[in-house]
Amino acid sequence: MNGYGIETYADLAKTVGGMVLANEMVHRPLEFVSGDFAPWDEIFQWYIISYPDFLMEHTDEPVFHDEELDLYVWGITHFGTGWDCVPAPEIR
Repeated sequence: MNGYGIETYADLAKTVGGMVLANEMVHRPLEFVSGDFAPWDEIFQWYIISYPDFLMEHTDEPVFHDEELDLYVWGITHFGTGWDCVPAPEIR
């Protein structure tokens, strides 16, 4: 456990405010703004998020920005397991 009480992805999701599943964002001109993301990494889900600051400051989760729409998007790189069962990424 880290100092923020974040143990799972479900806990981490609570830090980003409202989330909207928007998998079609992959077709938008997104700018990679934060995290650790290589071209060969696969993103399975794209979520528009309200408050990207915690992700950007404390994790290596991939965060993108759509300048035209002024939206931040969290790229989820795991698939098939409920978020309450997936351990949170390293929080710094």
